[in-house]
Amino acid sequence: MTTSINGKNETIDLIGAGEVNIIKPPGLTDWSFKILLPNNDYPFNQSLIMKSKKAEYYLDKLKRFKQEKKPFQFIVVRMSEKGDMLSMTNTKVTLEDYSIEESHELGIDCEVPIRLKQWKDWGSKKLSVETDEKGNAKGTVKSNRPSDKVPNQTAKVKQGNTLQQIVKRELGNTNNLFAIASLNKVAVPAVLAVGQVIQLKEGK
Repeated sequence: MTTSINGKNETIDLIGAGEVNIIKPPGLTDWSFKILLPNNDYPFNQSLIMKSKKAEYYLDKLKRFKQEKKPFQFIVVRMSEKGDMLSMTNTKVTLEDYSIEESHELGIDCEVPIRLKQWKDWGSKKLSVETDEKGNAKGTVKSNRPSDKVPNQTAKVKQGNTLQQIVKRELGNTNNLFAIASLNKVAVPAVLAVGQVIQLKEGK
């Protein structure tokens, strides 16, 4: 995987100084990588949930990402050989480009080069103007920018709960599932004990 942190600096010509560089904040980050979409069964595919899925399933997902024109969560978990978490990328992205590569070397499998671009939430503001009985106008700004839910610090495990269910219930999504699993030193999927307290965010 290649991560590209794009610059937005500009150069201008000044009288007597020549060309100078105007430093600006960095642009949006790009990620590019190639994935194997198997139609064969491979011993390295140890997924408990997605092991039976074939190439067509993932190609349909990619097609939907382009058609829906919405950002999605991109999560990369980096683990040591001992199973310790080293770092994690967890951000919203858009699917910019992908292609499908097939060849006799791949047999019935295919490879898909993908390029993703970082997404930053933004939104317009709506100005609502109301006039009172005296003719005085008053404007109120309403923002359409998405607001973040403030999660609880902890959650208690009930009978039959999985970590995925708890994170989904408390946070509204499972974007931070692996980070919370690492914080609580549990695996995904994990067997949780009834009454166990799950930390949902690191304490200050």
